[in-house]
Amino acid sequence: MIPHRIGRLRAVVAGVVLALVATAAGVPPVQAAPPLSTAQAAASQVVGFTVGQDGRLYLASSTGVSPFGGTAVAPPGADVSAVRQADGNTAVFTVGTQGGLVAAVTSSATSNITVYRDGAGNLAPPGARLTAFTAPDGYVYVFFVGVDGAVYSTSYSRVVRPGAGPQRVSVPGVAPPGAVLAGSWQSSGPGAFFVGADGGLRHLARTGGTWQTSSVGPSGVAAAGSGVASLAGGGVLAYYAGLDGRLWQVSPAGGGQPDPWNRVAVSGVGVVPVGAALAATRPAAGPTGVYFADAAGAVRIVTNVAGGWQEYVATGPAVARPGGSISVLTVGDYVYAGWCGNDLWWWLFWWWRRPPPPPPPPLGEMVSIPLDYPIQYGANVSLTLYR
Repeated sequence: MIPHRIGRLRAVVAGVVLALVATAAGVPPVQAAPPLSTAQAAASQVVGFTVGQDGRLYLASSTGVSPFGGTAVAPPGADVSAVRQADGNTAVFTVGTQGGLVAAVTSSATSNITVYRDGAGNLAPPGARLTAFTAPDGYVYVFFVGVDGAVYSTSYSRVVRPGAGPQRVSVPGVAPPGAVLAGSWQSSGPGAFFVGADGGLRHLARTGGTWQTSSVGPSGVAAAGSGVASLAGGGVLAYYAGLDGRLWQVSPAGGGQPDPWNRVAVSGVGVVPVGAALAATRPAAGPTGVYFADAAGAVRIVTNVAGGWQEYVATGPAVARPGGSISVLTVGDYVYAGWCGNDLWWWLFWWWRRPPPPPPPPLGEMVSIPLDYPIQYGANVSLTLYR
């Protein structure tokens, strides 16, 4: 393990702050967004993480970007997944250059960042996609797909510390190496969704201490290993981009084989780039929103904010890499989205009023943060609350 001390975040000029109202044809805005100062104050504990071109972790906040530790841990473009642990500290996960799990963990007692290499190397492609979440039972769960096409997982009891490392929880060959997974707490245990090697959605769950993988609908409906999203604390529910460019929602139907799942298109054809990264969130008693960057590089939201599913273009074009990484986080009355654009970190603050939820279109504010560190356009990002 390699300890590093967290320095005070170096503030950078925040650039131009844009007031943004996402509009839909024939639906005029009917209420004002809260003052920008309110949105920024609410975002004071929201941070994003990414891996730079130098292999180091970086932390972004509404005040700027700074290195998160001084050691190269993963290849450029590596995926990251950040969580807030039960003790309030932050843990950031990536698959390192050694092909094994790496965690960077903060300490409220010492203000240090400690980097752990947990378990064996050569398990997964360096920088592979992974998912981590903090569950209601206080555990942190991590999933990724290894070089053998099997899903690997590990968990930590309240505090992230090195242990036995990731273990295989599926048979080999179920997914392309490094495939995207979406983890979630599913009623009474952890689980994950992914698009398998056959282009069909798969569901992995632990029942009675045993991991089981099941097919969710037909094969050949999505790009193998491509983007999938779920609600980390929202039960057995997932979203994926079909080969037809539609966003699909799946949920248990309670029926028999071969298709015991409901599969419903919640967008039009050609809306989502095939294979696009997806991010989903749902505030308590609020609407579900699925975020992605469309073919023009605009951030879109597909949401049931008004009861039925509707599509909104939330930004102008060319602010994000088409189909690229986007991360969302709900805190109180706000939903935050973050991504790496052209030489900029972009932050989008969506506001929802409860009760009732706001009428369409959603309202928000967007803040751009110039990058003067080596972070690439469209880099993988992950948002979390910082202590």
